[in-house]
Parts: sequence; C-alpha cells; structure tokens
Amino acid sequence: MSDEPPHMCEGMARALADLDVPVLYFDRFREYSIRVEDGGSASLAIEYCPFCGIELPSSLRVQWFDRLDQLGLEPESSALPLDLRTGAWWRRPPEPSGR
Repeated sequence: MSDEPPHMCEGMARALADLDVPVLYFDRFREYSIRVEDGGSASLAIEYCPFCGIELPSSLRVQWFDRLDQLGLEPESSALPLDLRTGAWWRRPPEPSGR
C-alpha cells in the first residue's frame, strides 16, 4: 500500500517537495490545498491541480470527521486508531458486508 498522494504529476511532485511552495497535501483527508501565508496554519482546499489542470480526488475531510463521530472520538484523542492518523483508513479495501 503506497502512501504517495493519489495525484502526483511532475509539477505537483516538485511543489510538495519544496517547503517554499505553498502547496500542501494532507494524507489523512486525501486533500490538496494552498497554504495561506498569514502566519497561521490556514489553507484553502483546491479541486484542480495548479500545474497540469487535472481534477484532483475529492477531499475526505467530512467523511473522516463522520467516522470519528461514529466512534465517539475527538480528533486529538489518544484513543484514535493508527489508521485514522494517516490515510490508511481510506486506502484499505472496504470490509465485506455481512450478506
């Protein structure tokens, strides 16, 4: 299972490797964004690659928080399962239904 972002054109690869470029990827949420240079930690989610123009995979931020609600956990909880601390939760195959 690869931890590489799902979209990695040449321009995106260079941008993510260069800390001076304000392009970010949050694996936990499968989310690409542009850092807001205001001294804080704000960023703006993007839907298209600024380098090649391809539509990026949709963010899973809402689904991640929904999953935490289902488990009765807070984002910074020490009980947060390891797979929810990374993108492992969305990368693993879905569990078969009980049919």
